[in-house]
Amino acid sequence: MNIFWIVTDSICNYERSDLHGLLPIYKKLKKNKEGLYFEDCVSQFPSTNLSLLSFLTGRFPYYIFPDYYRSIENLPSLELNNSIYPLKQEGYNIESIIFGREQVIVLKDILNPYYIEEMYQGDHWLDAKEIYDLFMEKVEHIKSKEKNLYFIFFRPSDPQVDRYIRKIIQFLKKNNFWNNSIFILNSDHGYYDKILYKKTKLLHFDDIHQSSMQPALFIRIPSILTTATFRTIYKRVYLIDILETILNYLNIETEHDRHSISFKPLIENDIDVNSERKVRGDCYLMFQSIKKTMITKGDWKLLNDNGKFSLFNLANDKLEEKDIKEKFPEIYNELYNFYLDTESKAYDNFKSTLDSLYNHSILPKLKSKTILMPDQFPPTLVKYLRETLKAKNVVINQHDIINRNTSQIQDVTTILFFNRLTGYGLKKLIKKYKNISKNYLILDTELSDVSDQWNKTGYLRFVIKSIIVRRNQLFQRWKEILVWILYFPLYFNKHLRKYYN
Repeated sequence: MNIFWIVTDSICNYERSDLHGLLPIYKKLKKNKEGLYFEDCVSQFPSTNLSLLSFLTGRFPYYIFPDYYRSIENLPSLELNNSIYPLKQEGYNIESIIFGREQVIVLKDILNPYYIEEMYQGDHWLDAKEIYDLFMEKVEHIKSKEKNLYFIFFRPSDPQVDRYIRKIIQFLKKNNFWNNSIFILNSDHGYYDKILYKKTKLLHFDDIHQSSMQPALFIRIPSILTTATFRTIYKRVYLIDILETILNYLNIETEHDRHSISFKPLIENDIDVNSERKVRGDCYLMFQSIKKTMITKGDWKLLNDNGKFSLFNLANDKLEEKDIKEKFPEIYNELYNFYLDTESKAYDNFKSTLDSLYNHSILPKLKSKTILMPDQFPPTLVKYLRETLKAKNVVINQHDIINRNTSQIQDVTTILFFNRLTGYGLKKLIKKYKNISKNYLILDTELSDVSDQWNKTGYLRFVIKSIIVRRNQLFQRWKEILVWILYFPLYFNKHLRKYYN
């Protein structure tokens, strides 16, 4: 049984006036009832890499990788802990053609991507025709009864994507694959709709409103595996469950830890498998300087926006404008407790990572010190260091220093976190505590000492550094680079200001 899986980056499940609207091929497949079209599908992350890792592993993104802004090469290996691995064990040949070098690196342990360095020269993204041509080279000699999985990933905002997906489908129909293979067509996430939500957002992964979290999904299952009627399904499904469902149809077991379930009962018997299920989604991770999380259960959605919790009913409030947590305390508490539970489990999941980082840092050398750990981002690292350092030191917070006299100040070592999102706030914190502590230890999220770098932060230096790093990409992706340079310092982000006043 061959599996053909096409992913279209950043395509929403509704029509809109830009290149992120529902592609015509989705609408055609839906209208002609050539398979199963899912009207209400939700992703677990509103940007590419973590959404991919989520639905390829069946895990919440928050559990997979603690800090998106570390180098991609430092991603933990997921070679065995994914839902493609059981297919490999069953003798499936796994092939993938992926538009970008970054995505190739992220998925190399899972999808065996076709890679020649020259293809991505200057960080070049493969266009739709290049993807199609490579796919045709790969499938030229395969047969309909073989075991292959072909994963094709098209870049975002390419007006030729629809044309070449149609050509792939034509090939599958002409060569006896369409009726004898599993075919999946989905987007990895949606795309933030600033017109619909009346807000200005410069980057699509900066929020988890439904426009960013609702991708398109179409699946065709051959008649040898199903008796279900091809139709549009309106009940909720999640991207995280795609592979679990396919493995269920193929009677293949998987054993790695995961959060996914199969929605085969929904397809075959119209059983709503998600009406009572709680599912987590994020747009930032544990060690990052922003916190935005959603917990969904049916039409209920709990939103954590940097510590501000809201409850919405999406059935009659799709734009998430009316917080109703006061009217439905039982629902709110249920979803909030699930949020706390997943926070705790994710923290435990990364405990060994934290221990390893700690043991390789300079922190174990701190003994019999008085250490000030102010409240700051990332709060998870603050929590961890407070718990770990207090074994051999006295750890205090800013409330404990009220009664300390001037002579004691010299003995206080203040630990602060630095990364490119908090350079501005770091200077504010140093200024705030200059009368309390004269000794500073500045760490990055890998707990490396970067005390010599704090005075190198600043908007102008950030812009210059960004231009130098991306000098080879300026002519290919200048709009995207401009957004990154202007937006990522987050100097004026209202949600972060309160942590640095």
